[in-house]
Amino acid sequence: MKSLLLITGLLLTSFGAIAEENYRVTLLRASPGGLADLIIDVKAYKAKQDGNLSIMRHSQGDHWDLMLLEPSGSQPTKMIDFSAIADFQHSFLAKSSANWKTIQSKSEVSDLYHIEMFHAVHGKAAELIKQRKMENAYYAATQRDGNVIFETTFGSDVDSFTIGYYKDLQQFASMPDLPEEIFAKAATDAGFESRNTIGLYLRELILTHNDTLATRVN
Repeated sequence: MKSLLLITGLLLTSFGAIAEENYRVTLLRASPGGLADLIIDVKAYKAKQDGNLSIMRHSQGDHWDLMLLEPSGSQPTKMIDFSAIADFQHSFLAKSSANWKTIQSKSEVSDLYHIEMFHAVHGKAAELIKQRKMENAYYAATQRDGNVIFETTFGSDVDSFTIGYYKDLQQFASMPDLPEEIFAKAATDAGFESRNTIGLYLRELILTHNDTLATRVN
């Protein structure tokens, strides 16, 4: 039995089993008039983390002011307390197949983030992750970057969320100049019934979701 487990492990390693990394997500809402001070404190926290923190400032679509994303490290529940200058703070844990180096490199060249937080229909959380991966395959086949997919592991009723990284609003809103048949084939190749049913399939899997645009805080 031990030999079988060892062989299975070697096969998974050989064929590129995807390792998932763990992250801490913190949502902050500043006290009235306190956003500038909150940003200063968050930047100071980032410096103490040797820069290993992505700071996203809410633009529209949700009630928080800042989202912080960082590797959870060896003490995932240990988080600085911003309550002195924040009306609201909520931290939770998530995992992603995207490693921190990749996320950091995307963040450093992006000034706009598209963040979608999902509450899945009961029993559909795993299928929702599958749908997000299918959509990423569709994006790749139509010359666009996919979203980084995160699955909540502890501390939030959000089942999963994605972050799309964009240079600016124009890149976010633009579509590649490709023939319709390319889009149609990309959709079916990714597993959708058609291009027109991508959004319909997503809607079958979610109760609610928050759709947010945010900007980078250096």
